[in-house]
Amino acid sequence: MIYLDNAATTYPKPEILYEKLDYAYRSLSFNAGRGHYQKAQDAYEAIEKTRKFLIQKANGKSLVFTPSATYALNQIIQGINFEENDIVYCSPYEHNSVARTLNAVRKSKHIELKLIPLNKDLSIDLSSFRFECITNKPKVIFCSHVSNVTGYILPIHEIGQIAKENGSIFVVDGAQAFGVVPVNMEEDNIDYYVFAGHKTLYGPLGIGGYLFCTNELNLSVFGGTGTDSLNLDMPKEGNVRFEPSSPNAVAAYGLYHSSKWVFENDVLSHERFLADYLVHKLKNIPEIILYSNLMGNRTGIISFNIKGMKSDDVASILDEDFKIEVRAGYHCAPFIHDYIKSKPYLGTVRISFSYFTTIEDVNTLVNALEEIVLEV
Repeated sequence: MIYLDNAATTYPKPEILYEKLDYAYRSLSFNAGRGHYQKAQDAYEAIEKTRKFLIQKANGKSLVFTPSATYALNQIIQGINFEENDIVYCSPYEHNSVARTLNAVRKSKHIELKLIPLNKDLSIDLSSFRFECITNKPKVIFCSHVSNVTGYILPIHEIGQIAKENGSIFVVDGAQAFGVVPVNMEEDNIDYYVFAGHKTLYGPLGIGGYLFCTNELNLSVFGGTGTDSLNLDMPKEGNVRFEPSSPNAVAAYGLYHSSKWVFENDVLSHERFLADYLVHKLKNIPEIILYSNLMGNRTGIISFNIKGMKSDDVASILDEDFKIEVRAGYHCAPFIHDYIKSKPYLGTVRISFSYFTTIEDVNTLVNALEEIVLEV
């Protein structure tokens, strides 16, 4: 099997993760912070060690763990105190974890949702956006750090500056970026930065969260915290008020070690080398439509289609005939397909590399696509 769906979840994981998860399941599978015994304290300390490490790597101030990036974005979006007629911007690259949640708020709170403008090359049109923000004064700006469709690295530093100039809350979805693409929350003026443990941090499923520099969110999730249990109100301070339920100490411990591995390796350079190589090869196949933009400003995510074929048919053939695993469809990104005009193909075929993808894997993919094209 050649696995090229790393934007969904990275696989394989670094060997250190498998080793540490085995240890954690045997030695840290206890209810962290819920018991007055050493094993519960050990589990709590494992979580806090991971929290401290990720805060330092993003230059944030604090961090809330959630079961996934989607849950993190829901906590943020539903925790913001929206009022009727508030203006909110998001990029056309947003995932449905942002788009659908904002749409629900739009219906209930009657906010106005606008898309950040793009240039013809599908990059963010910063000059137009700056002018629109001066006029519209958005309450919140949402922006993916990396597109899960094209691999484009969005200019979060410049967008953060625009947010600061207009007094806007700035939320960045780093699910496809954290660990691979650098971020500095203070310098980039980011209020909330969301991550998914099982993607670019090469960690286990079941853990994600958000880093923050300012936290004025309303509570949207309630439950036990292991403290002040007779009080029916949630705690008023500390991360614990945003982290009800039994914490995932096993996943947090694994995430610490996988994240440490990521930050010690130059994943981005490897992905870019493979992406540039693949684009060069695919440009020599006339039947292939590439949706790859901005070669010097992208990760190892590439979308394409084959003329005359639906994207899911291409993915099925790659799986059944060549044992190559890719993703086909709209990738939970509802807006960008209008810009790249991929709807006649039912979305795109998406290739997404990882640190463990080899040049031989890419050559096998290219050979398979050349065979498919001959049969069209």
